[in-house]
Amino acid sequence: MQKGSSARFTRPEHVGIELVAVAYRSRSFPVHIHDQYVVGAVENGAEELDVNGTSHVVGKGDMITLNPGQAHSNRSLGSDLLQYRVFYLPPELVATYTGRCDLRFDAPSRTDALDVHRFLQLHRWFELGTGDRLEQESALAEIIDIAFDAAVRPMRENRLPEAVRSARGYIDEHFRESFGLDELAEAAGVSKFHLARSFTLAHGLSPFAYRTQRRIHEARRMLLAGAPLADIAADLGFSDQSHLTRQFQSIVGISPARYREQ
Repeated sequence: MQKGSSARFTRPEHVGIELVAVAYRSRSFPVHIHDQYVVGAVENGAEELDVNGTSHVVGKGDMITLNPGQAHSNRSLGSDLLQYRVFYLPPELVATYTGRCDLRFDAPSRTDALDVHRFLQLHRWFELGTGDRLEQESALAEIIDIAFDAAVRPMRENRLPEAVRSARGYIDEHFRESFGLDELAEAAGVSKFHLARSFTLAHGLSPFAYRTQRRIHEARRMLLAGAPLADIAADLGFSDQSHLTRQFQSIVGISPARYREQ
């Protein structure tokens, strides 16, 4: 590793992916391949990607999109520190979300400021190591949506509204429990990628965010009924009392204790 360079890898607990945040100076890599989809975004500096004999300059604000098995070399350009963040997405995992095994990127990079901004937010969030299975799976569904864009946008099928209703009903019934997108998708009868995206389009909230709302609504009822805060946290699936307090305050605007007092 060159002086002043770093590479920090993270492996989230609930989803089978790996991510890395790198900072390189004067660094080059020979021709190599990855078994996974490589989806990244450049935060600073620039690099040159050589793919199939064609050079591509990828700079700050650009996304990196490489297919599994796609031979490439890369090297940093200029004197600025090259910083980028990458997700390595196993093809079989992407297929479980999209229902497709044939997805391929048309180019090794693209420019989309909004997508890059959200992608970097999600990458930093995963680095923190927080979130339960549903939250991490929902975030991964969003990453796949960003990565593949129109290629995996759900068809406007007549069954999707019914699927969303089924998923919402499942959450309404099981919001106290720990579950992931697999259970929701099975209940709805569609792929988990389609479900995650369609649910968010229909309700303006991800399945995880909707479950959190349901939990907080029930917490308010239980608080006013006099239940102890620790019991509420345990009953509603929060990791501990502090977790409940943070979520409650972020949604309601005041702490559970102050809510009960008022």
